[in-house]
Amino acid sequence: MVVTDSPRGGLNAQRIIPLATLAIPPRGMDPVVVRLNTALSPAIAEILERDRTVLVLSRHSTGKLYLDQRQFAALTSPPGVEPTADVFLLSVARKPLLRHLPMLSGLAPLSFDMERGPGAFLLAGASMLEAGVLDGTIPQTRQRLLQHVTDLLITAILDCLDLEVSVAGRRRHRQKHIRQYIETRLHEHDLTPQSIAEASGISTRALYQLFDGEAGAVAGWMLNRRLERIHADLMNPTHDALPIAQIALNHGFRNAAHFSRRFRQKFGASPREIRQRSSMRLEQPTASVRG
Repeated sequence: MVVTDSPRGGLNAQRIIPLATLAIPPRGMDPVVVRLNTALSPAIAEILERDRTVLVLSRHSTGKLYLDQRQFAALTSPPGVEPTADVFLLSVARKPLLRHLPMLSGLAPLSFDMERGPGAFLLAGASMLEAGVLDGTIPQTRQRLLQHVTDLLITAILDCLDLEVSVAGRRRHRQKHIRQYIETRLHEHDLTPQSIAEASGISTRALYQLFDGEAGAVAGWMLNRRLERIHADLMNPTHDALPIAQIALNHGFRNAAHFSRRFRQKFGASPREIRQRSSMRLEQPTASVRG
């Protein structure tokens, strides 16, 4: 939370602002809370079928966030709770949630501590909503309070993932994971910004924005990483017997002329010259010993 001073009316009033809402408040998530009154797994599945994400809140166990049907179906065993557990299901619209927190795509169900931290606040808020504390309030007040519930959910998720709650922090986190994904696939010839964006669950435009907003930034970063890897292989004597063309192919280059041109532009020398320089450096100590 951030506390700021407001000079309005000279009262120096304090305003408390949730950090997760400082830049881009999440909108359109439509939080809904119901008390569990049937078997847990069918209740979760029914909510997920409506394109909503569901968070299971219980005073007697850890909370669980189930993102979608595919994630839920991949579980080795369906979730269960004690029959006496006081359980609430807090659901939000999935697409707005993913627009705000795209890093959730592909993750396993998240677990929340319900006894302390944002999880405890979220449980208290959910139980009050289910009890009808907003019944009879004017629409504007109801909307504002539901927005606070949404903000609290976002904060709980970020806390669970141990992320920075700022927009810049979430951007760095997403970029880090996408770069890790690219690093493990640089050898694939058909790796493109489009395929990377699809695998990451975001649009190509959003991917470009993560890489400084330039359409060529993603491809340029991939090119540099491939060239750096090839340069390292050419400097490594264990790869001396491997043809240069094969090294380039192993790192995603299919066109030898394109590879050679790009390599020279980056390192100021041809791949063969780099390999020869490396060999000469390795031979010099031997020559001095013999002398």
